[in-house]
Amino acid sequence: MSKTVTVDFFYKNELSEKLQLWIVMPSAIRFNENNLTPDQITKIPTGEKLAYYILDKDQDLHLNYEVELYSTKNEKKTLTDEEKDFYLRNTILSPINTETTRLAKEITARQKNDHEKARAIFHYIVDNYRYIYPPSSRGVNSFLEVKKGDCGEFSFLFTALCRTLKIPARTVVGSWAYGKMNAHVWNEFFIEGEGWISVDTSMAYIQKKQTFRFFDSSLKTLHWKKYFGETEGQRVVFSKDAEIELLPKYKNNEEAYTLNPILINGEPFCWGQQSLNGRAPYLQPIYVKYEQNDDLFSSVDISQLFGTWKIREHGIKHFLERSKVFLLIIALLSMALNFIFQNFYLGVTYKLTFIIFFLCFILRRERVIIFSVFLLVMFLSLLSTLD
Repeated sequence: MSKTVTVDFFYKNELSEKLQLWIVMPSAIRFNENNLTPDQITKIPTGEKLAYYILDKDQDLHLNYEVELYSTKNEKKTLTDEEKDFYLRNTILSPINTETTRLAKEITARQKNDHEKARAIFHYIVDNYRYIYPPSSRGVNSFLEVKKGDCGEFSFLFTALCRTLKIPARTVVGSWAYGKMNAHVWNEFFIEGEGWISVDTSMAYIQKKQTFRFFDSSLKTLHWKKYFGETEGQRVVFSKDAEIELLPKYKNNEEAYTLNPILINGEPFCWGQQSLNGRAPYLQPIYVKYEQNDDLFSSVDISQLFGTWKIREHGIKHFLERSKVFLLIIALLSMALNFIFQNFYLGVTYKLTFIIFFLCFILRRERVIIFSVFLLVMFLSLLSTLD
């Protein structure tokens, strides 16, 4: 099956007369008459290129590109001293402080190498924190206090605890590789000679304690323990770490305002009006800066801050994903009509349609065992109807 997807990102400036926008530029983008050219491009410590745009009121940015599903196999297996320092740095969302140092040492007291220490941190987070969305506050300090958060908080904590132990780690910001605006955040830690190793504590938690959360989705889920060391391979990356420095320099508004500020470590933060010491909290896929606009009387819509994106799979994967929707509608409708009219042909139709529906999940490798059981049961039911 195809390992490439099409990403379609769109942003329109509806916030102010002049708006600044930063985005990690996808390597697949080729600038031509169809693409707005950045005002500045800067190479950042992650090895990516940060593009900077100035958009006039109602001007838009549209990026459409093909990209391979993300994998760490092509990532480097060694880091320079500068890169190690970058992935060991102390940040606001993933702080290295007395509390994180104490906790990391307590969790890994019996582990002898970095790989096993990272595994111990993985198990600790999965077992001791609860997934909720949206979180009450962003950042590790708040997460340690309330022990509840979304994929961002799970990831920020893993990064902080690894860095405390001098294990290079990063918070990877991206999206599930299907559908509209399916944002996600996870981790990677680095072992010299092995390279970057994937870890997803929030998905491990969900698969362990909220097993059916992704039951009918187009996501291939794994057993929870497998999220230490691998992913399902259905992701694209927007930025290979959080708190990336914004260049040109981001200057906070002196009187930042917003009708619905978020909290970062319990303190109000005006998204799109403030930065974290000149850094974006995260780029998913953009960060913006807009001036106060007296015409904005209601809360700012999420699309006005993050833009919108759609990701489309290719080939048979796309065909099977789209087919599931139509098959389910036909199956449910024919089953309801059969319940009312008790018609032989309607009975055959809904059972056969459900069989094909379950087969789509199996061919996409989504929860293969359970949908194989469903398929077998429905197939036997169909045989009994035909008899």
